[in-house]
Amino acid sequence: MAASARLSWAAGVVAPRPGERVLEVGCGHGVLVALLAERAAEVVGVDRSPTMVTAAGRRNHAAVEAGRVRLQAAALHEADLGPHPFDVVVSFNVRALSDPAQAVTWDVVSRVLAPAGRVVVAFSVMAPGVEDDVVAAVARLAGDRGLVVAAVHRGETAPFASAAVELHHPADADRG
Repeated sequence: MAASARLSWAAGVVAPRPGERVLEVGCGHGVLVALLAERAAEVVGVDRSPTMVTAAGRRNHAAVEAGRVRLQAAALHEADLGPHPFDVVVSFNVRALSDPAQAVTWDVVSRVLAPAGRVVVAFSVMAPGVEDDVVAAVARLAGDRGLVVAAVHRGETAPFASAAVELHHPADADRG
């Protein structure tokens, strides 16, 4: 199965550099994991659904075998993410990152993000006003953990437009 326009777009926004460690929250079938693993040193994908993680494992079998991709079926706050920080944390259409009731997700993101790391929260813009609401919620939740919005990326992807909020620690926000 080919990558969707929206996930290809998101991979371009993330644009991992060689040597970077990337965490995808809500990895689903592993399509974005595969795209990110083409450039990153290591990609860890976490999803609550064992069925999705199994599918992601099939899609990324060679990268898993090579040690470049690691997958876990767990809620993010229960996942074993190891001792090393991530250069990039990314998600696509993961409601927990814009839902104040799921603030524990941001606690984990804040804990595992490298000091000069970045977070990319991407989502489909399915209705008028959605983009502004999600950007505001993400900025508020991330801001409570010392992160600031560095950029909001927009893509004309099918079947819906996409947007991504990119966040950094304040000292790194102007590097974007």
